Amino acid sequence: IMREPEMVKKGPKGKGKKASVAASPDRKPQPVEDVVEEAQTQLLFGNYDRAMEIMRELSAAHPDNAEVLDIYGTALAEVGQIDQAVAVFKRAVELSPYAGHEKYMYLSQLVDGPESLEYSSRGIELLKRACACEEEDAQYAEDLRGQLCQAICSTVETMLNIPEFLSSSSHPGRAEDAARMLEEAQASSPQNPEPAQVKASLLVEVGGREEEARAALRHSMSLWYVRPASLCGGDQDEQGGGMEVDGRDGTGAESHLREGCAPPSFEFRFETAKLVMELEDDARDSLAILEGLLDENDASLDTWFLLTLAHQGMGQIEEAKACLDHIEQAISAYPADAEERESIRLLRLDAEKIAKELAEEEEKRRRGV
Repeated sequence: IMREPEMVKKGPKGKGKKASVAASPDRKPQPVEDVVEEAQTQLLFGNYDRAMEIMRELSAAHPDNAEVLDIYGTALAEVGQIDQAVAVFKRAVELSPYAGHEKYMYLSQLVDGPESLEYSSRGIELLKRACACEEEDAQYAEDLRGQLCQAICSTVETMLNIPEFLSSSSHPGRAEDAARMLEEAQASSPQNPEPAQVKASLLVEVGGREEEARAALRHSMSLWYVRPASLCGGDQDEQGGGMEVDGRDGTGAESHLREGCAPPSFEFRFETAKLVMELEDDARDSLAILEGLLDENDASLDTWFLLTLAHQGMGQIEEAKACLDHIEQAISAYPADAEERESIRLLRLDAEKIAKELAEEEEKRRRGV
């Protein structure tokens, strides 16, 4: 999933003359900055066609304006015109290589492999400089630190997706370098749960460091998650286990989200549930997270399927069967093109495999084996 680099606007510090966009003879031309702001607003509200129309005209009038090209590249990327977006962003890099980290972060997501890492590294350097220089606007400085945190995490995730990158014999210290990068990310945004979760994924990928990975995952979860009391037994030791329990008085609806904290993205919490199933002794916290995700979007088949696996891991066969029934019903009525039908076919095979395993477990239980 492509993340959108945050476009944090800041007012101009200088009082230089503004370039203008040509207008009809009976109207004054609009300054470029005003037109760019209009396009940014259209992007913000998802009006990509209008943003594209504005930026096509503007880029034609100002082909060497790096700021214009930055926004035009963003619009192209959002509508899926990847090759054109890459070309536009690369031109912006040529025009303004030492200012504007956003174009580098977009390029890092639009290209693959080592080239992606090169662009993200350059973007991170620009962000670090911006963070070091910003002293006037506390909110803007905080936004920059958040963007730096996100950029570093995205870079490490790219490393994890490059085959043999971390295990390359020619670069034996890459895993440690990545871990240090994540420590820097956490320091830049201490309340962000992402660096610790990416660190957990990194340690899983490296292998043999499950305890460290589990500790990193629990730290990440501690920033936004509490275990619902209904998932805990009466024994106090059993309730703990490194996971904070919801201590609310029980008069309201039970929740796994920490009070006062904005929940991470849907995709982030889905990955949390997967890591819990991989690293923890049981899947109870995965159950809470996945059921919360389904409250937000019960059409996510991936979430239903992972919930099936979580119930199976907890030995909750009837609940797992109910999830499978839901998946089968959804698949049978799913309107899909050829690519989607192939994905559903593979999901059906997985569902059938689990159903068979559940049947075997139930038969063993019936026989008392």
